[in-house]
Amino acid sequence: MSQVQALFCAPIGRRGGKGRDVDYAKAHIVTLWCAVIAKATRGVTKLLPKQMTPLQFRLLAQLTLPESERVLPMRAARLLVLKPADVDEAVGVLADRDLLRVCDDGCIELTRAGRERAARLTERLNAFFALCVDDLSEEERAVLADLLRRAFSMPGSCYARRPLAGEASEAFDARRGLAATAMLHYAVQTAVKKATSLSLTDFRFLLELYPKRRTAARMLRARDMVAFLRTGRAYVTTASVRLEEQGYLVRVPDERDARGILFKLTPQGMICVQEVAEDLYAVLVSMFGEAVEERVVQRALKHLLELEDAALDALAELPW
Repeated sequence: MSQVQALFCAPIGRRGGKGRDVDYAKAHIVTLWCAVIAKATRGVTKLLPKQMTPLQFRLLAQLTLPESERVLPMRAARLLVLKPADVDEAVGVLADRDLLRVCDDGCIELTRAGRERAARLTERLNAFFALCVDDLSEEERAVLADLLRRAFSMPGSCYARRPLAGEASEAFDARRGLAATAMLHYAVQTAVKKATSLSLTDFRFLLELYPKRRTAARMLRARDMVAFLRTGRAYVTTASVRLEEQGYLVRVPDERDARGILFKLTPQGMICVQEVAEDLYAVLVSMFGEAVEERVVQRALKHLLELEDAALDALAELPW
């Protein structure tokens, strides 16, 4: 296990089973980060072929680099900060599809078809990440590029030995963008799974219902959840029933709409969000330090989130 994976899997102190009020500012920060990560992941998933996982594409992209065109799978796993078993599985799948070959000495390299596929997918992902960042200000780009540098400088990552280029724009190409998305998604997903049986999307459902300031309980309609989570109405319907059965939320009539239903956290749901949000905040601080609390960072993330939404809306119009 790499030092990065060990950090994400390390136990974080529980709070006696009864939970405690998570700071409202922390709840807002965690909600913002989870939304940014989830929407970037959704964009990547939409652009990759259904039969190809982000991990498989990351391996293809790594093999296009001059310094790693022909490497042992163990070396590729170290460069990508992945489990060797996961890379071995991806190698088998990609070799069966004639996208890479295993040489006599055990090294792996791209086939011509693999190189062409990697180039096409890289073009797609570059276009998506460009949509997400092109309208950021220079200051916002610099802030986000610095965050990526902090994440990529963690022990165990190949980027720790080779810093990102100084220009902020170079921090947002497909390979780095996907690496950052995968790293952050793995971090938050692991923290959620360690604390609860919920999926990351189900936890985000609860997180959106947690009040972000000292006001009355936060209640949202189904259409609000569809917009916040970028999911279909069917997911919101089935997830709300499932989460209600598990005791995390209740559905209450909307006084302003006779046919409407509002979602509201139960005390059990509040405790779940409080505990997991504390863990997620600790993970973010371990990666980015006190920068997670800086207003300039939060403003940049909010703008990035707006641009991600616009990019997701535009995906269907891109010329593939």
